[in-house]
Amino acid sequence: MEIPLAQEVIFGLVIGSYIALGAVGFTLVYGLVNMINFAHGEFITIGAFAGYLAVVVAGLPLPVGILVALVATAVVGWGIARITFEPMNETGAVPLLMMSIGLGFVLRNGMRVIAGPSSRRVRLDVATYRFDDLGFFVTSQQLLIIGLALAAVVVMHLFLSRTMLGIAMRATSDNEDLALVSGIDTRRIRNAVWLAASGLAGVAGVMLALSQGANPTTGFGQLLLIITAAILGGAGSPYGAVVGAYLLGIGITVSVEFLPSGLTELNATMAFVVLIVVLLIRPGGIVNTEVRTS
Repeated sequence: MEIPLAQEVIFGLVIGSYIALGAVGFTLVYGLVNMINFAHGEFITIGAFAGYLAVVVAGLPLPVGILVALVATAVVGWGIARITFEPMNETGAVPLLMMSIGLGFVLRNGMRVIAGPSSRRVRLDVATYRFDDLGFFVTSQQLLIIGLALAAVVVMHLFLSRTMLGIAMRATSDNEDLALVSGIDTRRIRNAVWLAASGLAGVAGVMLALSQGANPTTGFGQLLLIITAAILGGAGSPYGAVVGAYLLGIGITVSVEFLPSGLTELNATMAFVVLIVVLLIRPGGIVNTEVRTS
């Protein structure tokens, strides 16, 4: 059965929402620490399990569960960074990259040992709103996921543009040496970045627990899309990461309309085709941010 284009866009917005929060956290770390964190997907998984434990096991209301997942993942992510990444800040990008790959492997398999391979889902009562004249429907769960992502993006924007800590964070990302001589406590800023990035990953994990379920590979399964969205938007730009995430999500679902029957499993490939084309035209991504090499 052919799905209307408008419906594919709705599905794409849902996919783009959790990719966006993951990509924003990923690109915040890249912009300040100058590292590609391959363990970022595991922070999302931690958030998914934290949300499941809070809502399903502890019986807390969903808003409280989201807050619990945000705080728990922020603290755990910050603690892991302090133990593993912070002592290696001066070693260069490649050792940090290898550390993140190894750390991701350890965390992923550690969660598999503790939680088992089965998937656990946060289930809600879902209402469906149909717009037959326009050719699509939307559920309350989809609206929740999209609304939560947009609210998080607005909060992030206000934090980065209206608070002293957010402004200092942007200044440090632009030029850490200049920020240091200007009196900014760059270590405090790094701590804030790890807390923010991990917390956003935790919220993305709750979204995935709602839509797909929580299992030890929940975050790892989204990591390639998150990195792609960050690059598509312009590495180091949180705003570009949001735009890249929604373009990627919509591209994945809408491409189904243009694929032959039986080849719809290749829809994600179309999104990467878009990435290649964009980078050929604008190597710095949508916001034309140069990717640093050191």
